[in-house]
Amino acid sequence: MKDNLLKYILIVSLLLNFSLLGAAVYTHYRQTRFGPPPFVGLIGGPVRPGPFGPGMLFEELSLKPEQVKIFQQKAMLFHSALAKKRQEVDRQRTSLITLMRADNPDNKAIEATITQINKIQEDMQKTVVSHMLEFKSLLNKEQQKKFLHMIEGAMGQRKGEICP
Repeated sequence: MKDNLLKYILIVSLLLNFSLLGAAVYTHYRQTRFGPPPFVGLIGGPVRPGPFGPGMLFEELSLKPEQVKIFQQKAMLFHSALAKKRQEVDRQRTSLITLMRADNPDNKAIEATITQINKIQEDMQKTVVSHMLEFKSLLNKEQQKKFLHMIEGAMGQRKGEICP
C-alpha cells in the first residue's frame, strides 16, 4: 500500500513539473517569436489587458510591417517622455504632502505646488493628444476609423489611464 501511494505521489509530481516546464517553454517561445509587445512594458509599466494589450493595437489595425516599425520607434520616445513627466508629477505630489505635514502649512507654497502639478498634467495631456494625432496621420482612412473607435472604447473603460 505504501509503495502504491509513493508511486502515485511521484506520478502527480512529475505531471506537475512537466506542466510547469511546458508553460515556461511556451511563454518563452511566444516572447521570442513575436518580440516585445508594442506600447506595453516599454517603460516598465504593467501589461494591460484590452485593446492596447500586447500586440492588439497593431493586429486590430492590420498595420503593415513598415508602419509597425515606425510606430514602435515613436511609441518608445513617447512613453519615455511621458514617464519623465509622470515622475515629475510624483515628485511634486511628494512635495505637496511634505508641505501639508507642516505644523503651520504654507498655503501659498501649497497653491504653487498644485499649480505646478496641474501644469505638468496639462502638458502630459497635450503630449498624449499630439502623439495620437501623429499616429492617426500615419494611418489610412479605415485604420483611422478603427483607431479612433478603439481610443473611444479605451477612454470609456479605463478612467485615469493613458492611451498608447
